Amino acid sequence: MTDCLKGAVAAAEKRDADAVMSRVAENFRDAEGGTKPDAATLVRRYLAAYESLSLTLSDLAIERGATAAQAKFKVRMSGRPRAVGGLDGLLPRSSRWSFDVRLESGKGGWRIASAAWSRLEDD
Repeated sequence: MTDCLKGAVAAAEKRDADAVMSRVAENFRDAEGGTKPDAATLVRRYLAAYESLSLTLSDLAIERGATAAQAKFKVRMSGRPRAVGGLDGLLPRSSRWSFDVRLESGKGGWRIASAAWSRLEDD
């Protein structure tokens, strides 16, 4: 289960949207009702906007059941936005995020079944 989360973070650092999405369940829903294809579009767009990314996972707390788990954690992101179309002036070079994720165990291991996230105020 932690391998799923850490794998998604490592894939995002490599800016590999397909590898990030391979850890997301087919029936995924976000807090606004978005689906896996919606999440894939968001991930691809965000990763494409950065030349480089560094992500640090912290404060991981997991409540585990037999076939599902709830994970809460924070992610610190730092990166270099692309200098295209003014993105480097619009996108943050660093930010912190809080995540609340439901994971489900199934064929092929643990996958992210739902997620809610919010940006935290900078230190």
